[in-house]
Amino acid sequence: MKPYLALIGDSFQAAANSRILWIALIMITLFLAALAPMGLDIVSGDAESGYAIDGLQLRYAGSDFGPTIQLPAESATELRVLALAWFMDHVIDFIVGFFGILLAIIVSAGVIPETYRSGSVDLLLSKPLNRPALFLAKFIGGCAFVLMNICYLITGLFLVVGLRWGLWEGRILIAIPVFLFYFMILFSVAALIGLLSRRTVLSIFVTILFWGSCILVASSKQTMERLLPLADVLEDPRMISPEGEGEVPQAEAFWQSVYTFGILPLYTVLPKPLELDETVQYFLDRKGKIKSRSVWSPVISSGIFLLVVLGIGCWVSWRAEY
Repeated sequence: MKPYLALIGDSFQAAANSRILWIALIMITLFLAALAPMGLDIVSGDAESGYAIDGLQLRYAGSDFGPTIQLPAESATELRVLALAWFMDHVIDFIVGFFGILLAIIVSAGVIPETYRSGSVDLLLSKPLNRPALFLAKFIGGCAFVLMNICYLITGLFLVVGLRWGLWEGRILIAIPVFLFYFMILFSVAALIGLLSRRTVLSIFVTILFWGSCILVASSKQTMERLLPLADVLEDPRMISPEGEGEVPQAEAFWQSVYTFGILPLYTVLPKPLELDETVQYFLDRKGKIKSRSVWSPVISSGIFLLVVLGIGCWVSWRAEY
């Protein structure tokens, strides 16, 4: 067990020695420092609005920052929930969910390629180590390094929002395990590509391309479900057959076939980053758009994808010749 813990520590140390790490820490610190002067004040409603509280006003260093955020609420408690949801959607989701994850991928993508380069891997395999366990230990080490940075950022946001905005909501910390899970999914792809190619740049490029593809597929599914009459098609796929009796126009039949035989299968097997955002919103206010029985659905399907990719990586590392 000790050799594998040492490998995890080595992976953490390798990422910590990266120059990008210190750039990331400086950027996080500067972002938190820039956010600290921002305050949040409640704007009272008027007689015409019909609400006791009409919205929120952001203030930066004592001056108004942008227009009033219209969040009509009957009470301060309701407004607090709306403000928290707004903060999670516009600040944490955008800053952490995009720039934070992207930076984490760039910093950690070199862990696996550097491990399996000629010379390094020979030295590691000269020890009594299991090859799949070596791959997993390096993967866990990269995740542990990113977890430290995510905790620093989210905890900093929690303190800033609590001290300056008066929103002492521990539910903000839900973002830590969610975004770590989000990163693990993408990092598994980067680790597999790095194991196959042993090239850091290629693993970063493929991972970003895969990330964009997941978002594109999920967005396409949502758009097509909103614009096309798909309910009957899902119940009876024969309706899209050219031999049908003309139940739907030809153009609609084409896009329904694209949805049924293209978008839907891809959506089923790929991770679901957009739905993970909705899961966070559900746990924040219990009033999300998704039903409680399906709140774990994107987590389970994305987790299965993660396990499959890691399994492939273990199999490749076991069969490869070094």
